Parts: sequence; structure tokens; C-alpha cells
Amino acid sequence: MSRFNSQVQRRILIPIALVLLAAAMWPVLKASLASLYYFPAAYAVEQWQQSAEKPEAKQIEQAKSHIAAALHWQPDNPHYQLMAAKIAEWGWFSGLLSTDALSANEQIYQQAIAQRPDWPVAYADYGYFLATVLQRLTDAWLQFALAEQHGAFLPEVHEKILAVAFANWPALTVAQKAAVFRRVQTAIGGPLQAKTIKLIRQYKQQRLQCLYLRKQLTEPALRSQVVGQLCPQG
Repeated sequence: MSRFNSQVQRRILIPIALVLLAAAMWPVLKASLASLYYFPAAYAVEQWQQSAEKPEAKQIEQAKSHIAAALHWQPDNPHYQLMAAKIAEWGWFSGLLSTDALSANEQIYQQAIAQRPDWPVAYADYGYFLATVLQRLTDAWLQFALAEQHGAFLPEVHEKILAVAFANWPALTVAQKAAVFRRVQTAIGGPLQAKTIKLIRQYKQQRLQCLYLRKQLTEPALRSQVVGQLCPQG
């Protein structure tokens, strides 16, 4: 009789254990499925950033489809939320979306930041969106200040701040311009030097930065190298 009871118990407990195991594994499975769709979208954005050509409508739609699938499985993931916002912005850069079509992006950035308030890249991306798409430079600079508090010289933060500063140079305050000059000087001689010089050239800031760096850089070899790249005639 005891053997019969034991067999019955096993028959009952095994399905229960399998159900509990499946329930425990479901979040892991959802995360795996979400990441499977996220990475093609992230790769596409990375390629667009490195290319001189703007993405075509078909490429934008493919990336939007991938990130939508990722968000289906993990709708509250802040990384996926920001990727969706970035893809939409690339549609705007390419002339495929209007500014009104990006109105939801601001809420997306705010939601992502609320979930991770110490995330410097999110502040930097939000600031770039405010300045570039919405033309709200004052609000953008507030976000950049928060980005600097949490990761001032992360590559993504550094690039976004310089890109917005150089693109809007006449509109910056004296204090903001001084902060940009200091940021450039700090980056020279470090891992961000090449990116910094590239941005200076891209936004045609060579003359101003030459005048500043020529005076501020004291190490002869470094000064000669930078002057040679930015102001070869001087």
C-alpha cells in the first residue's frame, strides 16, 4: 500500500515540478528571445553611425520591426526603449519621419532614465534629442550636466556633448564654451583624442580649437602632434 501511495505521489509531484520549472524559466526565455531581436537592431544603428550615407526606408523598417519584437518580450527594458527611440530618430535624420512623429521619444527617454537614474548615456542621448530634434538647447544642456555627473568621459557622452556644442557654438554661453574648451583639452592625449579631433574637423572648429590648444598644451610632442593635425599652417 505504501508503494502504491509513493507512486501516486510521484505522479502528482513530477508534473507540478515541471510546471514550476517552466514558470521559473519563462523570464529567462523571454529575455533570450528579446535579446535575439535586439542585437540586429543595435547592429543596424551602429552601422548607420559609421556610414556617411543615411539609412533607407527599408532599413529603418527592418530595424523598427526587430526592436518592436524585442519590446514585445521585454517592454520595460530601458535599453530596448532607448534603441526604439534612436531608430525613430534615424528615420527623422533620413527625412522619413516628421518631428511630430517623434513626440513620444521624450517620454521614452524619461521612462528609461527613471528606471536607471545613474545611466550617463541615457542623459546624453536625451540631451542630443532635445538639442537636435526639438531645438531645445537649454534643456539639452541640463541633461548633459547630469550625464557628466555620472560618466563625464564615456565615449558616448563625450561625443554627444561635443556634437551639440560644435553644431550650436554661437548660441552657447561663455561658461558653456569655456567648459567645451576644457573638455577638449582633457581629451587630448587620451583615448578620446582621435574622436575629438574628428568632431572638431567635422564641425569645422579647427581655428578656435587651434588657438586654444596651442596655448594650453605644454607637452612639446603632444602639442606638435595636435597642432599638426588641426592647424598645419600655423
